[in-house]
Amino acid sequence: MPVRWLTPSPILCVERFGSFDEFRPNDVLGRINSTPLHSEPISVSRSVLALPDCLLVMQRSFARRMEGNLGAGRGVGLVVPLAFHATMNGSEVGDTTIGVIRGQAPADVVERHANTYLMLRFGSDMRNRGWADFDDGIELFRLAPGKMLALRSAILDMFCLASDCRDLRQFELLSGHIQETLIAGLDSVFVQDSVRQALPGSFDRHRKLVERLDELVAVAGEADLYSSSLAQTLGVSVRTLQTAVQHVCGVSLHQHLRSKRMWSVRKLLVKGSPLLTVTAAAHANGFWHMSDFARCYGKAYGEMPSETLARARGF
Repeated sequence: MPVRWLTPSPILCVERFGSFDEFRPNDVLGRINSTPLHSEPISVSRSVLALPDCLLVMQRSFARRMEGNLGAGRGVGLVVPLAFHATMNGSEVGDTTIGVIRGQAPADVVERHANTYLMLRFGSDMRNRGWADFDDGIELFRLAPGKMLALRSAILDMFCLASDCRDLRQFELLSGHIQETLIAGLDSVFVQDSVRQALPGSFDRHRKLVERLDELVAVAGEADLYSSSLAQTLGVSVRTLQTAVQHVCGVSLHQHLRSKRMWSVRKLLVKGSPLLTVTAAAHANGFWHMSDFARCYGKAYGEMPSETLARARGF
C-alpha cells in the first residue's frame, strides 16, 4: 500500500503537505535543511507510528537536496528504502541499501525525484545484535533483493494494521510483538551466519544455553518472549543467544521463540473452550498478523487453526 493511501487512526498519525512552505521536517533522525530542486508545487505524505522502544516515520518525499547532520540523539537510527534512489555523500543509494546511523554524521543527499522510505529510531542502542555495533557515523548495507522485499512487506503490514485499527487498547497489547517482528526482520537481513565461525567444542556450551533458554520460556510464558529481555536475563548478548539457537536447533532465535508461542496457541485451541476464538488465542500469544499466523500454523500442524478448534468442540 502506498504511504499516501494510509488513513489516520487512534494509532497512526498521517500528515500531508501541498507546498514547501507548509512542509515541516520531521526530526526523527535529526534536523536537516531541504532545498527543492524544482519550482512546481510539492506533495508530501508522512505517517508516524510509535512502538514501545522505536518511532517509525514512513514518508513520500519530493525532489530536493538535503544538507546537514543526520543522526539520533540517542539509540540508533535507520533509513529503509521502499521505492528509493538518491545520492548520499557522493554514493548511489538504491532500493536495496539500508542506512544505519549512530550519533551525528554529516550528510549531503540529493533526491532527484519523489522517494518513499522509512525513517526509524530505536530508543536503545541495539548493540550486540550483530548489526549495529559500530561507533558513530553512517554505515550503508546493501542487501539481497529477496531479504529486502520480506522486510518491506513486514513494515507495510505494520502500517496497514495501525491505519485500520480503531482499538487503542488492543494495539497496545500487541505493540511489543509488532516491534519484535520488526527487529526479527532487521536481524534476518543484517546478521550473518555465525555458526560457521563457532569455536570447536562450543556445541555443548550452546546446548546448555538453549536448555536454560527453554527453561526460562517455560516459566515466563509464551506471550512475552522478547529476544533482548531473554538474553539479558540469561546474562549473554542477543548475538550469542542467536548463535546458540542456530547451532543447536538449526533455526533462528526468532523462529525458535515463534514455535514456542505457536505451540501455546495450539494448546489453547485443543481445549475447545466455548468462548475462545482463533483471533483471541493468537493475540494472547503475540501473533498480530492473522493471515501469516494461519499460514505458519497450517505448515506446522497440517491443518488450519479453525479446524483444530472445531474438532476440539466436536464439530
